[in-house]
Amino acid sequence: MKSSAEIAATAQVRSQGGWQSIQTLGMPELGYAGLSENWMLKTLGHRHWRLIANAAGQQHASFKDRSGNDVYAAFCALSLDCPGLFLADLDDSLETVSTLYRVSRARLASLHVLKLKGEPIASVCLVSTFVSRMVVGENASVARVDFAGLPALPALPADLEFPHLAARLARSGADRHLGLRMSQAEDKDPDLIYETSPSLDFNRAGLVYFPSFVAAAERAASNRFGKMAHQYVLRRRDVLFFGNLDLNEPVAVRIADWVDTGQKVKTSLLLTGVNERRVCEVFCEYGKINREQPRLSAFGC
Repeated sequence: MKSSAEIAATAQVRSQGGWQSIQTLGMPELGYAGLSENWMLKTLGHRHWRLIANAAGQQHASFKDRSGNDVYAAFCALSLDCPGLFLADLDDSLETVSTLYRVSRARLASLHVLKLKGEPIASVCLVSTFVSRMVVGENASVARVDFAGLPALPALPADLEFPHLAARLARSGADRHLGLRMSQAEDKDPDLIYETSPSLDFNRAGLVYFPSFVAAAERAASNRFGKMAHQYVLRRRDVLFFGNLDLNEPVAVRIADWVDTGQKVKTSLLLTGVNERRVCEVFCEYGKINREQPRLSAFGC
């Protein structure tokens, strides 16, 4: 049997704006309840970066601004619609189809559809903008920069609404997104203090990699579920990113809202750095595990 890396390499198809692959799932790709969200986000984050590099005609992704400073594609939002992650198991073949789109001059979005046996189990929308450190060595100084080194990319499809929605929520506030409150979290004590680790949470660019923020929020939600956590699986997660952390800077996680209907739980979480600096907002929906095959009616993110 070929390894997952060999299958992915032989089945991979890359073109300007697109990428398709098939791989066999093993322990690194799986978690307690099916496909690992953490692995998936790390993998798709890398793929998003490689799609940008491919579009720019670069074999080794390296972007700089007019002053010669390093420029990175930092994620400013993500939306995960995942009714079927729990269906993934050892030796399953996972097909992933990815497309890169231009949202605006500053923002790009990638859409990733994941399938098992031809059936969609999840769609992930990642939105990025180009950033650079305004102060050398200080991640808290990361800010958006103009970068004009990309060729034409496919325009965002009309039914892919999340990238524009994320921009509006970031500008105007996300209170009541998915019917969940967020603003009240600011007056609460943290539900979790997550101590970041250079070897576990930071990427090669020296920034906290975005799946670590999601993992911190998930730890707080899992603590709130307690012994019931194994009965629920993630169905949707929307995240807005506002900044980054310096090395060894802890992140405080506050559960802003928690709505439990018995069969479904919805929650919103606020993550902040030192001095209550807002780092990201997370909105989640969990459902009781249902072993029936899911169907995604649309991938609107």
